[in-house]
Formats: sequence, structure tokens, C-alpha cells
Amino acid sequence: MSELPLIMEDFVSWRLLLLLCLLQWDQCAGQRVVQIQDGPLYRVEGFPISISCSVSGFKGPDEQDFEFGVRKKNVEFNIISTKEPDFAFAKFSNRVKQKDIEIVRLTGSSAKLRIRNVAMNDAGQIFCHTPSTDTILHGLYEAETTLNVVPDTLKAIYSGSPSQSMSEGDPLQLECQVYSETFQHTHLSVTWYVHSGEDEDPRPIITLDRDLTVKPGGGFEDRYHAGLISMDKVEDATYRLKMPQVQQSDQGKFYCYVVQWIQDPDRNWTEIAHKTSTACNVEIKPIVATDVGSFSVYMKASKGPQQDGDALDIRCSVKAQNLPGYFYSVTWMKNEKNVAQIGSSGMLTVFDSYKDRENAAEMRAVKTSLTDYMLTIHSARTEDQGQYQCEVWQESMNEDGTFKRVQKQLSNPETVSITTKESDLAVVMMMKDAVTEGDALQVTCSVSGFKGSLSVSWQHKKDSVDSFSDVTSLTHEGVMKDTGTRYQSRHVQTLHSPAGNFTLEIGEAGLSDSGEYRCLVSEWTIQSNGEMKKTHTQSQQSKVTVRSVESLMKVTLKSRKTTVPIDSPVELLCIVVGPDVSLAVRWMFRSLNSTAQKNILTIHNAGEITWLTDQRNYQLSVQAQLSSTMFILIMPRASKQQEGQYQCQVDAYQRGRQKAMKNSNLLAVTIQKPDSKLRLSTLKSRQETTANTDAKIECSILNTTTNSSRFTITWMIGFQMLLNMDLNAVVKYGPAAGVEMDQRIRMTVRQKHTFQLTVHQTRTTDSGQYLCEVEEWLQDPLGDWYSLKKLSASTELAVKEKASDFRMNKADTELNVKEGEPLTLNCSVDGTGSESTLRYSLTWFFTQDQSASVTLLTYFYDGRLIYSSYDPELAGRLHFFSPAVGIFQLTIHRAIQTDRGRYHCQAQQYQVDCKGHWLAKASDKSGYTNVGVQLIESNLHVQKENQTLNITDLQAGFTTDCVIASQSSDKSVFEVTWFKAEEGGTHVIFTAKHDGTLRSALHDKSLVFGRPDATHYKLTVPQIDPTDKGKYYCQVEEWLHTDNAWKKLASDRSGVLSVHVHTQGDPEKQSADPLGVTMGITIPLICFLVLVIILLLRREHKRNCELKKKKDCLWAENNPLSPAPGDNSCADNHS
Repeated sequence: MSELPLIMEDFVSWRLLLLLCLLQWDQCAGQRVVQIQDGPLYRVEGFPISISCSVSGFKGPDEQDFEFGVRKKNVEFNIISTKEPDFAFAKFSNRVKQKDIEIVRLTGSSAKLRIRNVAMNDAGQIFCHTPSTDTILHGLYEAETTLNVVPDTLKAIYSGSPSQSMSEGDPLQLECQVYSETFQHTHLSVTWYVHSGEDEDPRPIITLDRDLTVKPGGGFEDRYHAGLISMDKVEDATYRLKMPQVQQSDQGKFYCYVVQWIQDPDRNWTEIAHKTSTACNVEIKPIVATDVGSFSVYMKASKGPQQDGDALDIRCSVKAQNLPGYFYSVTWMKNEKNVAQIGSSGMLTVFDSYKDRENAAEMRAVKTSLTDYMLTIHSARTEDQGQYQCEVWQESMNEDGTFKRVQKQLSNPETVSITTKESDLAVVMMMKDAVTEGDALQVTCSVSGFKGSLSVSWQHKKDSVDSFSDVTSLTHEGVMKDTGTRYQSRHVQTLHSPAGNFTLEIGEAGLSDSGEYRCLVSEWTIQSNGEMKKTHTQSQQSKVTVRSVESLMKVTLKSRKTTVPIDSPVELLCIVVGPDVSLAVRWMFRSLNSTAQKNILTIHNAGEITWLTDQRNYQLSVQAQLSSTMFILIMPRASKQQEGQYQCQVDAYQRGRQKAMKNSNLLAVTIQKPDSKLRLSTLKSRQETTANTDAKIECSILNTTTNSSRFTITWMIGFQMLLNMDLNAVVKYGPAAGVEMDQRIRMTVRQKHTFQLTVHQTRTTDSGQYLCEVEEWLQDPLGDWYSLKKLSASTELAVKEKASDFRMNKADTELNVKEGEPLTLNCSVDGTGSESTLRYSLTWFFTQDQSASVTLLTYFYDGRLIYSSYDPELAGRLHFFSPAVGIFQLTIHRAIQTDRGRYHCQAQQYQVDCKGHWLAKASDKSGYTNVGVQLIESNLHVQKENQTLNITDLQAGFTTDCVIASQSSDKSVFEVTWFKAEEGGTHVIFTAKHDGTLRSALHDKSLVFGRPDATHYKLTVPQIDPTDKGKYYCQVEEWLHTDNAWKKLASDRSGVLSVHVHTQGDPEKQSADPLGVTMGITIPLICFLVLVIILLLRREHKRNCELKKKKDCLWAENNPLSPAPGDNSCADNHS
């Protein structure tokens, strides 16, 4: 009755398991499945291989991508992909480029990996992966198979002479030795070929296929069926080709071609290697008939089917021209072997085994007439059936009475069948369909309907394509003999009962004993001469499977509860189902934070136990049942150390030999921590104190999970640790304490769960956010401490200086400067704060529009000055100066528009203490300076007086002046360009750039540039011609260098100089004389006025200190300009 609850519980568990399986099956419907060719696959080094892969159940495009790779010792190597050309790793990339490795797409959802010459290091776990095209990941995206590469041991050796010469009709026999030393079960197919000079391709003569079937080649079928071509397998390695009568068309090179086959797990046969032997060159000479007359031979056997014991007559008839002039020798042959012969002299010769039958008067051969010869077998046997043929030689008699062969003829072959007379002999085979590896295998043949003695032979073949091989035999005398080679060292015995039951027993059956067994039972009778004769034979065959212990063994690991609280019991059940064998069990464990398994204990097959870990943490129990054995591992008080994945490994032993090893599934065990009840007190959000006093902060635990809980306490300031107290109450200082502060901070434990932090002699630098972090720890059953929960509480500590008269000047000021000019900002300390015994640190801030303030620079009390990386260009224009203690100035050179905004400074006062340390006493902020940067107004003006110049002396030349009357800024520079306007349009003739470079636009004219002073530019055309007439003027651009860039301020244009060029005899010149007189008066007056203006400008120039510093080496009057290399636009002369 006590077993009933367990039965009900198992029943409910099985129903739940069935429901889960159904749900899982429903989930799997419609998911992606990748399938690869079943393994393991065995292939031969140096030969091609192909491995197919397909995918189904996918979503997305019909054409899927495939990726093949190989795994070796948990390392993956990419081989080839349909998607990525550079997918292959280095060790395969060259072979992929050379097409030794390629991927062949069969359909959109299938492909195959093809390697033309497989190498030994290609072996491994070949995997096929299909990149996802599904909307969600669901199913199997990869499959793998095992590829084993074995050395090439196949050999095909022709053992005869390299050439043979014979006549037409002579017999030909060739042999080929075939060897293979692979450990895998393979089959061979052997084909004999002949290649004559007239054949484009070799012709197959005959093939012994891998299933031992014989197939004649094309064109040889008739001769094969007539028995004139055959191939025999002699012993294990020799394949013999026999051609009793060669023909003229058979001439050529003979060789054998061997193919090695293996049956893959999918039951398909695959070619894995092939070899070709050396060739034998066979020369066949035609028979030249002499003019002695022709003859023919005919053979006739008894009509109708013959039965065992009937008389068999075989008649040979010779028909010839000029028959009396020749003698004939007649030979009867069966299956190309001689039976009897009547020579030309009439003498009878009986061959081999037929001699005894001729002596026993069972057969005779006689010449019944001049042309007829008769062979008679009085009591035919079944072994007399076969193909009969008559061979007749035409002979002539020599003078000495001997005979000389002239020519030969063969009759057509004729097949004789002899059947056994009906018998009541019956055989029934009795055996189990399957036996377990290591058990005895019995094959029983039950015989009925027999009258005489019986003999039995047992035969076995492993596969359907194999041929039967002998196991052992029991003669009609009851003697066991002819035991097969592979059974001679094994325990094989036969049992015989008078009722007719014959039993073969093979002790300790192995996997190779699987297959088909056949028993041949023969009945023997006593002949009249007292000898035993086999009369009838019956056989039966049946299949048996020897199942390995490993295939019958199943190992499952499970537990009623896999998630338990800490300190609770856990039971793991390792259930072994299988045959009755000795078992060894190894328990293994892998923790969550480890990748390596470690052994817990081992139960050896002899029963002893080896503990590989602390035995106190585990208990063991074993329960043996009818069909299974249960090994139970018990953890009485589970700890976090025992959380992880468990597995049991079972080894099966038979008679002390290991037969199988099976691993169970992995089972994860989770050990849960108890829920924490930790609760802390709430600290004040802010605590204030005065410098040089003691500050105390208390952190209290209000509630704990258990009375045995321990705690670690960590005090933080900001994000840095001040100190930490571990489980053993050892206090360690953190980086935030420093060398100086760790002498001023202490932590004490008040009462039981109140932790107080004291900061002695506080300073303003001690201000900040203080955090108390409490972590609760419990001790597990194995003595290890584990963390349960972590809580924290925080407060802000504000340390203020004592009242001080330190104060910054807080007056707001306005400051406006022009663009490009420097601006100076002032910041000072008011009152007594400026005495020389104090020092200050200062930081300048800048605010523009509504954006946040940015730091410009920081000056430290020890003299260090650090510029901000906010604007590197601005930092280059800053100049800081402190003319006295408490007075600070900041100058920004070359003001630009982005400098406008609000400026202020933040100062901190330091005073030295008794130990010589500078301590911060107070800090304050100044007022704001609002800075405005005014744009420069354009004030550029160029003299605009128009002039007219008549030139008669072409050698005199002329000068056009460009005088700047006023400018926008005294720091600006100018760029002057001269233009010439004529009937064809206006164009540039010369430019003086603002950076000092000169450029002429006239390639065939020499120009002279001059600059008498900073605002006076002139351009001289030294030698003129009539083409120089036109209107000349200059264009002036004013530039200012600000913000590390050039800015164009204004542009203005001069008056026009009209130039007229007159040559001798020019009517225009004569008509212009009155104008010339006028110009003679006006020009000197204009020159006087220009001179006055130039003198005034030069006086203004002298007052400009910065323009005096400019280098004047760029200007040189009356010196012609030299053309720049590669630039034809430069002036010829430079002044």
C-alpha cells in the first residue's frame, strides 16, 4: 500500500510530461530546420568529397544563403559561403580561390560543399549554417556532421608480364591483386578494361561489382553468356580474368580498374577511392589456314531436363572435306575443363576426377562412326550440370607415325541442367530477432522429412551485399570441422538432438555478429559401393541483430525540485535503463561562474566509491529496480556553492571490459537566497557645521533578516570611498581620505547596529554629499558568507568658514571697445582683504546671451595659471596681470564680435596656518562687466580728381597715382588694383595685394610700382606706345586682421586719368594744341596741390607707431620687376 502514492505521483508526472511534449511539438511547427548529410562520413585523402545541406521551414526569400565551416577542439574555421566572398579563413582561402573548395547550389534551399582533393586536416565537425531571414529567430539554423579523413591505402597491382603474344583462339588469363588496409567496412568493385589502338576510349570487358554481381561490358555479352569470358575472385585479393579463346579484336592493353565504396549512414553507397593497375600489352596473331580442306564440329546433348541418376549422352560430329586424308582428336569439355579425349590413334584419355567414375563404369567415351563420337554418363549427378563443348583438332601423320596438329575447331557450347529428385527434406530456422552484445547467440535448424544421415553447415554474412562465409560445419558423422577463421579463437559449439535439431551457439556475441545466418542441411545415402552420397540439400536463412550495450542504455538525470531555498535538501536522480551489466557512475558539477566541470564522486563497477570533494556536503543512495537502476545524490543542506549544472556519466562493463559510456542530460540546480528584511534609518538631508569643529554623521540599522546577520559598512563622499569596515570589523581607508584626511576621520560602532562617522577639525573642503552604504551578509551551511542586500542613506555636509570681511568689488560696469582693439577687465578685493599676508585664487567666467557661463582661465594662489580649452583661439588673445595683491586684470587683444557678453570673476582667499599650510578661508564673486564690441565704420576715401594727359614723347612714360585720403582703422592695410578702360572694355593691369605680393596682368609691358608712403601708391608706365592710350584708375580695398582671419572693411575708387598718345604728323595732335596750352597751365597747379596733400599724409603717417614697424623691404623704386617663375603676369621692373 505504501507504493500506491508513488505510483499515482509517477502517473501524474507522466501526464504532465506528455502535455509538455505536445505543447513543445506545437511550438516547433513551422520553425526553421537545417539538415546536413548524416555522419559520421569516412573519406579517403586526395579524392573528391561532397556534403549536402538543406533548409526548410524558413521565412523570407526562396533563395537562402549557406555557410560551411569546420570545428576542431572547440575552435571554428570558416570554409566557404554563398553570401560573403571573403568568408574563408586563411587556411582555406587559397583553396577556395583555386576552386579546390567550392559550394554548389542545388536549389534555392539546398546546396552542397565540394572539395576536389580532401586533406587529412579537413577532418572535423563540418557545420552548415543558414543566416536568418526570418522575422523572429525560431528553429535550428545550423547542423553539423562528422567528417573523418583516412589515408589512401588502396592498391591495384598487375602481377603478370608487361606483354604477351598469342594466336587467335588461344586462352588468356590475367591476374590483378587488390589491397586496402582501411579499418572501415568497405566494398570493392573491379573492372577489366582493354584499350586497342582503334578505340577512342577503353572498353570494359567484365566487372565484379561491389555486391559480387558480374556484369559483362558492351560488346562482350554474347561471349560472357557462352562462357568464353569470366572473372574469378581467388582467395581475398586476386581477381582473375579468363578468356578461353581470344579473338583478333581483343588485341590491346589490358588493365584492371578498382573502385572502393563505403556505405554512409543514409544507406547510400559512395565512391571514396579508385586505382588503376599497370597494363599488359597483348598481341593476338590471326590463324592462317593451310589449304588442306575445311571441317566443322557439331555437338548434341540429351534432350529434355535431366534428373539426378539419369543417363547423359553428349555426341560430337565432325564434317569435313577430304575426311579420309586426315585424323581427328576429339575432346569433351565441361565449363572449359577437359572431361575425356579420344585421340587420332583412338586412345581414350579420362581427366581428373572423372577417372574414378570411368573405373566405376559410370561413364564411357567411344567413336561410334567415322564422323561421330559419343560421351555417356550412366548416372548423372547434379555436379555434372554445366556448359559442354567439343574441341576437335585436325591432324596429319608424320613418316615416323606421330601426329601433327593442323587446325582446330570448337563446337557451339550447350548448357546441360540436372535437377535433384524431389525429397521430403525440410528445414526450419529458429533464432531470436535480436540479442544483446555479450550474450550467447544461438541459431537452431530444425530438420524434418529426412531418411539418411544429415550434415549441417552454418554460414553468416553481415550485409546484404556481402557473400556468405563459413562459421562451422557438422559432418554426417557428427564431427565439427571447417570452422571459419574469425571464429576459431572464439567460443563456438554445436548441439545435435536425435529429433533433428541442430544448434549453433556463439558465446559473447559481438556487434560484427549481426547480419544474416544460413544453415545448409544435406541428406546422405549409402551407395551400392558402400560410399556415402549426398542426395539432397535444403537451406534456410534468417536475420539477427546484435544490439550494443550503448544503444540499449539510456541515462536520465532529473529532480523533483531544481529550485530550492538555501539550507534546504536537494535530491538528484540518475536513472539508468538498459541491459543487466555492471555500472560505474561518475557525478559531475559545473558552477555558474565556471566553464570547467569538476568531479564530485565516482562509483566504480566493483562497488567501491571514490570521493573527489568534501564528503560531508553530499550523501549517496542506490536503488535497483527490475528494468532500471537509480543512483541518488543528496545535498542535505544546499548552499550557494552547490548552485550550477549537474551531470552523471555512466560506464557499462561486461566481464570486466568497458562496453559503453553515456552522459546524462545537464540539470541546472538553483539555490535561492532568503528575502532580505534590511531597513536603515533616514539621515537629515543637510547638516551644517563651522570650520575647525567636529562633524558627526550616524547611520543606524533598524531591522535585519536574521539575528546572525553581519554587515559591511562603506562611507562615501561623492563617488569616492572614504573608508570601509569588512565583516571582521577591519577598517580600511579609501582614496577619498588621502594621507591628511585619514588622520581626521574615525568610525565607531555605537550600541549594536549604529555606525557613527566623525570628521575632526572640519574644513570647507570637507563639504559634500556623504553616503552610508550597508550590505547584509549571511553564512551558508558550508561556512561561506554571501551577500543578501545592499542599502544606502545620504546627507549633505556643509562646512562654513567663520565670518570674514573678505569681499569682492561687486559694482557692475559697462565697457565698449571697437573691433580689433584690446579690452581690459578689472577685478579687485575691497577693504582689508587686500593686505599682503593673504593669497588668492581667481577664476574668470564669461557668459554670452542666454548660454551657460564658461571658464576662461584660473589663477591659483601658488602662481599657477591654467587656460580653459573652451576656445583655443580666445586663449591665445588673453593676457592676465596682477599688479598688486587683491587686484587682477584680464586683457583680451584684438576684440571681435564674439567677445561681447558678461564677464565676472570668482575669488577664494587663502591664509597660512600654524603648520605653514595654506587654507581656504572664504570665497566671493565680483560684479559683472558688460562688454560691447562695436563694428568699425567705413571711413575709406580715395582722391577722385579726374585728369587728362597728352603724351608726345614716347620715351618719357607716365605715372598714375592712387592717394588714400582717409581710412577706417589705423591698423588696417590696403589692396590696390589699377584698371584700364578702353573701347574693348575694362581690364586689370596691376595689383598690389594686402599681403605684400605684386602681380602684373600685362605680359608684354614693363611696369614700375611705387609707394612713397603708407597711403600713397603709384604705378609708372616707363615706355609707351599708341596702345597705352585709355582711361586709368585704381580700386582700393581696406582689410583688417581680426580673429586670426582677414576682414574686408571697405572699398573705394580713384578718379580717372585719361591718357592720349600722339605720334608725329598726327592730325589729332595739331587740333589739340589749344588744349595742350591749357593743360600746360593746369597740370603744374594740380601737381602742387597733390604735393601739399602728400606732405599732410606723411605727417599723419609718422604718428602711426604700428605702421612704422612694417618692413619697407617690399618696396624699391625705379627697379624693374622680375617675372616670378612660371607666372608671366608679373611686372618687368620693380621700384
